[in-house]
Amino acid sequence: MIYKWLLLVALTASGCQQRTEEEGSIASTHPELQEQLAEKSVATPISDSENPELYERYRITTEEYRRSGQFAETGMYSGAFAPLDEKSHPDARAFRTAIRKALQGGVNFAGKYTVVTVGCGTGCQQHFVVDRETGKVLDKLQGSAGASFTPDSRLFILNPPDSSLNYAECLDCAPKAYEFRDGRFMKLPEPAP
Repeated sequence: MIYKWLLLVALTASGCQQRTEEEGSIASTHPELQEQLAEKSVATPISDSENPELYERYRITTEEYRRSGQFAETGMYSGAFAPLDEKSHPDARAFRTAIRKALQGGVNFAGKYTVVTVGCGTGCQQHFVVDRETGKVLDKLQGSAGASFTPDSRLFILNPPDSSLNYAECLDCAPKAYEFRDGRFMKLPEPAP
């Protein structure tokens, strides 16, 4: 009788154990859910408690650039996509696998380019611009807090305004606006203090 009781206790204990990392999350056992979670990111609620003046200044300047319409790109490239030209940029070969994979997504910037973002450490991203007609990597920017860009605009916001950042502590997180012109990023004026 005691053996049956010990067996029952052992089975109960093993059934109540915490999920191990090897078992994975619910998303990993349900591929459709994992795809949905990857597509939909959770946005941090806007709270400008860290540094409201800087955040507002960056936000307003960024919105003014977006609303101006001066960076609009009306034509969208619809021809065949050229393969990656690894010799076109000194860093292209080192990141060729990530760049090639991202190029599968098509045009996502300024009518005929693909911006490819590659991590380069904690709080570090490199943003490569690839011309889809030629496959050449034309330019690259490095930032700390992401980027904002669209297929129908030459405007590129490095480190877009984020109310959860403390700009006084993260000097490399300050937003910077660029226009992509003649295959290069041209820095736009920063907001006045």
